[in-house]
Amino acid sequence: MTALTDLQRLIQAHRRGSSLAQPFYQDPGVFEAEVDAFLEAHWIIAGHVSEIPQQGDYFVFEALKASVIVVRGADGGIHAVHNVCRHRGAKICDEPVGRTALFRCRYHGWSYRLDGELAAWRHMPENLNKGDYSLRRCGVTVFEGLIFVSLKPQEAPDPAVMLSQVRAHWARFDLGQCKVALTQVYRIAANWKLGVENNLECYHCLPSHPEYTSVNAFVRSDERLSPSIVEAFGNYQTEWQARMAAANIPTGRTGFITTKGQACRAGVWPLAPGHLTGSRDGRGVAPLLGKIAGYDESVTTGCFGFLSYMAAMCDYAIVATYVPQSVDITHVVMRWLVRADAVEGEDYDLANLRWLWDETTQQDKGIIELNAAGVASRGYVPGPYSKLESMTADFVDRYLTLMAETA
Repeated sequence: MTALTDLQRLIQAHRRGSSLAQPFYQDPGVFEAEVDAFLEAHWIIAGHVSEIPQQGDYFVFEALKASVIVVRGADGGIHAVHNVCRHRGAKICDEPVGRTALFRCRYHGWSYRLDGELAAWRHMPENLNKGDYSLRRCGVTVFEGLIFVSLKPQEAPDPAVMLSQVRAHWARFDLGQCKVALTQVYRIAANWKLGVENNLECYHCLPSHPEYTSVNAFVRSDERLSPSIVEAFGNYQTEWQARMAAANIPTGRTGFITTKGQACRAGVWPLAPGHLTGSRDGRGVAPLLGKIAGYDESVTTGCFGFLSYMAAMCDYAIVATYVPQSVDITHVVMRWLVRADAVEGEDYDLANLRWLWDETTQQDKGIIELNAAGVASRGYVPGPYSKLESMTADFVDRYLTLMAETA
C-alpha cells in the first residue's frame, strides 16, 4: 500500500499537462486514498425513480466496495441504506432487484423497515436499544428523476448548490417523467480514471468511433481535416445557434460550479446536419421528450462530478455512471431513458435506440483496456495531453487538488 508520504511525492512530482504516474492507476493504496478523500462523499447516480415505482421496490447498488439498498419507502420517499446487517454484518439483499415489505437478514432473522429502522430481533440483551441498530444510512437526493447517492452524507456537497447552475439545461426534457428502457453494464478491466480520461476527450473519436463521428459533426471539424470541413461546420453552427436562440434554448457550455470538490457542468451543441437525434440514419427513434415540440438537431450533455454523466437528445437520453469496483475494475452502467408512456415495439425499437451508445461504449471498453494494459507495463511513462484533451487535463488537475488536500 502507498503511504501518505509516497502519495505526496507522487502528487508533487506530477508534470502538469501530462497523464498520471503508474501508481495512480495501479496501486490499491491510492484507490483506498481516493475513496477516503472524496469518492465516498461525492454524489453518484445510482438509478432512476422509474426503477422503483412502488412501495417496497428496491435495487442494490454496488460501488467503491460498498453495497447499498435503494428503496421506495412507505412514505413514497426514496431511502438508501447500507446492505449490511447490524448484527454480524451479513448482506441482507442478495438479489439485485426486488420488492419487499420488510428487509430480513436470513442469517439470524433480524428485520428492518423500509427506511432502515430495526423492526425485530430475538434474544438480545435487555440493556440494548433497538434504535441504535438501524441500518446505516446513505445520502439520497433526486434530480430530474435521477437518484444520487452519497456513501458519506455528513460530508457530501450541498446538492441544491451543486445542481443549481445546470438545472435549466435539463428542465425541457422532463426526465423525471421518463422510464428506463434499457440498462447495460460494461465491465472494464481498468482503473476508473482511465475510463473518465477517455470519456472527457474526443481526440480518440476519429480513429476509434466511426458511428459517433458520423452523428457528431464537430469531430471532423475539431480535427481540421480540411478547411472546407471547418468552414462548413462553422456556417452550420452559426445557423443552428440562431435557431436555438430564437427558441430560448441556451447553447455552449456552462462554467464548472464546484461544491466541496464536486464539479457540475452542462452544454448544448449541434449534431451533424440533418441528424434529428443520435441514430443510424439520423431519424427519430422514440417520442419527443418533455416540453420539446420538434427536433432541433441538438444534444445536451453534462457531468455530475467525476463519475456521473448524461446526454439527452430530443427523443431519448442516456445516463452513464462509472462505478469503481476496485483499483483495476470499473463498471460502466448505461441507462437509456424514453418517455414513460412510450411502448416498446410501437414507439421505439431497442436495437435502434441503443445503436449509437452501445457501439461507442463497446469500442471505449476495448481502447480503455488497451490503455490499461500499457499503463501496467514496465515501459509506461506519463505522456503529454494534446490540444483536444483539455477537459482530461482539467480532470487530472482537479483530481490531484482533491488528493493533495488529504495527503
